[in-house]
Amino acid sequence: MNHYVSVLIMSVCISTVFTFITKETRKERIRYFFKLMGYMGLGSLLGAWLMYAIPW
Repeated sequence: MNHYVSVLIMSVCISTVFTFITKETRKERIRYFFKLMGYMGLGSLLGAWLMYAIPW
């Protein structure tokens, strides 16, 4: 399995839990879920790109 797929599965789980813990209405939950998914998905790509650029 690709590492990025694993990160996305983890992001779905974390976003689901955080959404149900923090938001009250369905509309707020849906918006917050997709916002968190975007932050985590793009953040993991950005982090991977930065680590790729560092000469280890």
